[in-house]
Amino acid sequence: MTFWQPVLEERNLPRYIALADAIEAAIHSGELSHGERLPTHRKLADLLGVTVGTVTRGYAEAERRGMVHAVVGSGTYAGPAETQSVTFAHLAPQPAGDDEIDFSLNLPVGNRPSPVLEKVLPGFELKHHVHRELLEYHAEQGLPRHRQWALKWLNQFGVRAEMENLTITCGAQHGIYLAMQAAARAGETVAAEGLSYPGINAVASQLGVKAVGVPLDDEGVVPEAFDSLCRQNNLRALYCCPTIHNPTNASMSLQRRQHIVELAREHNVWIIEDEVPSVFHTQPIAPLHQLDPEITLYINSHSKLVAPGLRVGYLVSPPRLTESVADALRAQCWFGPTLPTEIAQRWLDTEAAAQWHEWQKNELSTRVDLAQQSLGKFGLRSRQNSFHCWLPLPEPWRASDFKDRLHHKKVNVLTAESFATGHFSAPQGIRICISAPSSVDEVASGLAIIRTELERHYEAKLSVF
Repeated sequence: MTFWQPVLEERNLPRYIALADAIEAAIHSGELSHGERLPTHRKLADLLGVTVGTVTRGYAEAERRGMVHAVVGSGTYAGPAETQSVTFAHLAPQPAGDDEIDFSLNLPVGNRPSPVLEKVLPGFELKHHVHRELLEYHAEQGLPRHRQWALKWLNQFGVRAEMENLTITCGAQHGIYLAMQAAARAGETVAAEGLSYPGINAVASQLGVKAVGVPLDDEGVVPEAFDSLCRQNNLRALYCCPTIHNPTNASMSLQRRQHIVELAREHNVWIIEDEVPSVFHTQPIAPLHQLDPEITLYINSHSKLVAPGLRVGYLVSPPRLTESVADALRAQCWFGPTLPTEIAQRWLDTEAAAQWHEWQKNELSTRVDLAQQSLGKFGLRSRQNSFHCWLPLPEPWRASDFKDRLHHKKVNVLTAESFATGHFSAPQGIRICISAPSSVDEVASGLAIIRTELERHYEAKLSVF
């Protein structure tokens, strides 16, 4: 262990911030070299005459800045973790073998479109004027009747907006890109949950903005951490998934939502709200957009309800940003998808669509119950109407090792590292997408393999520590 001991300058700063500053200065000066182990929390607390909690917060702040990284069961080391880069492209769907069980992607239940949709497509007949309307050039934000339909559909989620502030996008990912481009400029900083939808890193990289992770708990974004990041980074926007968070299933209470909105107002931060994972949520809480539509960009889509291949999404923006969104969309693709929007909205207007959605919800409920029965004792985090479950791995498991072991058994999952925002330190955990396999039996088989691997090798791994 290094005998490095910081000298905390007497400044008007919290002691944990002073400690993080000292670590950063020592690394930049070469006093601490990359990979050098720092004193334990208890040892440094004794040396500095502060509490262990102060050291813990100081190390966490230094880790947030990318100055150190923690290794479970080993200690804290100077420099960022040397991990394999996980890009958005690596998360694209890959052909799965006939004997593989793929829990890696959130897909419509059973990974198949509605049988009714299959009938709609070949029988898709258009009157002449409608045919011309769909295939000609038109305004950036989409056809007025498509946008009016979307506003009525979004009402069920608590979204109230004017048509001029709604834009039809090529799916939710496109909506995130447009929202981020309108809210931030190259060189500025945006935040997202420390574990978040991987598309955020891809968008930030493309736009040249810095993405930082906000610590989260069972209710999502931690207000105190968000407040601290706002003060230290001059944030321009916060991306978050407040209902059935991807990947942890955290969901914000109304009180937490109000607190986050208040902080965003105080620090002049835009909120980008992604509600795609919550399309089957049966007890919706007021969206952040409803709490303050003047600072919130709201995103939803039909990828989980109809089919991801149609690429139909909706972005509701504050009036101050609507023109910027339209300008960005025009530069990228001129206008949103008309024919896919027509197909999706026509199908959703059928009586069979409601029956199909009810089947999906029941199927999800069965799969969630099955997951809890199989892995509940290991701390599985599930939620009714969620497409995925989150499994924090018990020590001494490493997520990458566990993923490799499952892959050898022909079960595919994603680790927390795939969801880490910026330099956020990923915990040891995996996401299990229970919606993706084609049948309940396949889900049960995959969960049984995961449970067996946890039980079979846990004691053996403990013996080597």
